[in-house]
Amino acid sequence: MRDRPRQELRGGSVADDPPVFEGNRPVGRVQAALEPVLGATSLPVIGWITGVVLVAAAVATLLRPTASYGAAAIAAMLLVWDVLLHAPALAAAPKNGSEWTSAAETFALGGAALVLFGRTRLSAAWRGAPDALALRTIMAGRIFFGISMLGFGALHFLYIPYVAFVIPNWIPTHVAFAYATGVAHVAAGLGILTGVIARVAALCTAAMFGSWFLILHIPRVAAHARNPNEWTSMLIALAMSGGALLVADALSRAPVAPAEVAAI
Repeated sequence: MRDRPRQELRGGSVADDPPVFEGNRPVGRVQAALEPVLGATSLPVIGWITGVVLVAAAVATLLRPTASYGAAAIAAMLLVWDVLLHAPALAAAPKNGSEWTSAAETFALGGAALVLFGRTRLSAAWRGAPDALALRTIMAGRIFFGISMLGFGALHFLYIPYVAFVIPNWIPTHVAFAYATGVAHVAAGLGILTGVIARVAALCTAAMFGSWFLILHIPRVAAHARNPNEWTSMLIALAMSGGALLVADALSRAPVAPAEVAAI
């Protein structure tokens, strides 16, 4: 289940995090789920800066002339966070399941942004010669996304009790469902990486994350509207669903094998 075993895996609670509001005023702060900056709660300016950059880049992706630039900015920021922030955090606490979840999410979304960058470049040069950079970034993004799915599957199996705990009560056999979602992640990752029914795997991944956005995260945000962790988890689930759709779209348009990309 795509949820964040952050405080639970550390033995705390969601209430341990500082509020996102002071009165009715929003507080600028980084979201440790994606950018685990040391002492982040005392550095609100970082949250505002990265927030503005992400919003500007997202708006740029919606405009045809600037779409590739916006996608490149998002991919660069997320992958830099993985290298400079998540990698040291994992080295310091390699058994922290929360940090592995965060790193895998950031890696997957960075990969999806690479796919978006490549797709926008190919669209701009549709009648021209094949764009080698675009094809390589699409392939890299697909690989990053597939690897992340394998990581999510492994984390599901390692933390079955927590995954079962966050499944809504109206879904029966929580433990079996938790194992099933772990298997689904692994199957999706293998499909996307190997090319075996890869587009179907990507579409199923999009449906899986999209369903969690609807049945798990929206109710939790509605119940805890001022909790930044719930908002972050919900938006990451939505972004993961969109990222899987990007991978599926790239695979639907004459997918190129890794060997062919290397030969360009």
